[in-house]
Amino acid sequence: MNRLEEELKSALRREEPPEGFSDRVLARVAGHERQRQRSRRWFAMPVLRWAAAAVIIIAAGGGFEYHKQVQERREGERAKQQVMLALRITSEKLQQVQWKVRQLNRDREAREQ
Repeated sequence: MNRLEEELKSALRREEPPEGFSDRVLARVAGHERQRQRSRRWFAMPVLRWAAAAVIIIAAGGGFEYHKQVQERREGERAKQQVMLALRITSEKLQQVQWKVRQLNRDREAREQ
């Protein structure tokens, strides 16, 4: 065997752990578990979960309502433009009819005289 293999074999040989090693490991794991549970405890409360869910629902509802209002405003503007166009066309047609009626009245008055 070469030197590298001997060093690896020596480094990887099985050794018995020191006295109390498993107790210390278990105690440390338990300590970490308690600390992890404490850090999660605030969100584990049902009230906080419900509050977080309520905030998300309210935000989503607000976004939906805002989108709906923007949509309604756009439709209102479009309807307003259509009404204005219809009024303009109606006004032009009425002016044409008035002009024709005046013309007919002048022609009739001219014939009556």
